[in-house]
Amino acid sequence: MVDFAYLNSPEGKEEMSRRREERRTQEELERKNVSFTGHRPNKLGNCYSLTDSQSKYISSKLKPVLEELIKNDGIERFVSGGAIGFDQIAFWTVQGLKNTAHSNIKNIVAVPFKNQAIKWNDRETQHWYNKMIDVADEVIYVDELPEYKVDGVPNGDYHVAKMQKRNECMVDQSRIVVSTGDGTKGGTGKCCRYVRKVGKTLYNLKPQYDFELDITYGSNS
Repeated sequence: MVDFAYLNSPEGKEEMSRRREERRTQEELERKNVSFTGHRPNKLGNCYSLTDSQSKYISSKLKPVLEELIKNDGIERFVSGGAIGFDQIAFWTVQGLKNTAHSNIKNIVAVPFKNQAIKWNDRETQHWYNKMIDVADEVIYVDELPEYKVDGVPNGDYHVAKMQKRNECMVDQSRIVVSTGDGTKGGTGKCCRYVRKVGKTLYNLKPQYDFELDITYGSNS
């Protein structure tokens, strides 16, 4: 039941005003955000090393898309998920832009849980992950956010549901999502469906067609 007496009181009006301001601030921030979702290396030409030719090629396809978003869409913040494959390629592509022509942009990592990399055995993978965490402008541990918690699983511990929660968090906080999805089942496909469900715009670099760009405009674009 709505408490109209409270809503019409000075305290109620003050709280409603505060909520409206918080919502306005969040919407303004969202309009400046792009997030990423994409396949792991086995679906992207086995780009397990960030220094190999395939990783560099994907980055070269991604870079002009990001430059266009910065120059023409007012994008200032980029949020990647930290996983091996497209997530890390996207992060370092953004970092390259930040270190050169676009020093004002923010490069953010939203990881599903603090110990995401604990089971990664490859030394190079561990090196680039830790370096990414060190140089990021902000690191968000998604399972510590109340609205994205997985019930019954401690913060910092692995659970497969935390991957989708991480993806939903990034999408919810962004106006545009940039992906590399080939339409197959998996986390990337599920995330892209969520993007369309909530009415966000999807920029998909299709790996099966040499990373040709396909744009699906959402109702919130």
